[in-house]
Amino acid sequence: MALKKTIILENGIPMSYHRIAEIKNIVNNSTMLIIHSYINQEQRNREKNHEIRFSDDIYKIIEQVKIAYNDKLDIVSAYEYLKTTEKYLDAEDIFEEEV
Repeated sequence: MALKKTIILENGIPMSYHRIAEIKNIVNNSTMLIIHSYINQEQRNREKNHEIRFSDDIYKIIEQVKIAYNDKLDIVSAYEYLKTTEKYLDAEDIFEEEV
């Protein structure tokens, strides 16, 4: 699963494919969502299919979003939460097959 929404970075680069790579819990403190954003889904597919030789063969940014501690948060609920934030409001769900 991922989200599709074009977000323009400060440097002018548009990022349109966003996926939650990790959900980390700091017990009784906070939950962190680690989000990887790519220019497009094709760039993510190149990474997923091991079609890159070096990590800089694709443009990817990593963001951490800190939320209230939730030890029961699953991936679908995490995406639903992201879509309520200003940054990801109106994002579309992308469902894809596992490699």
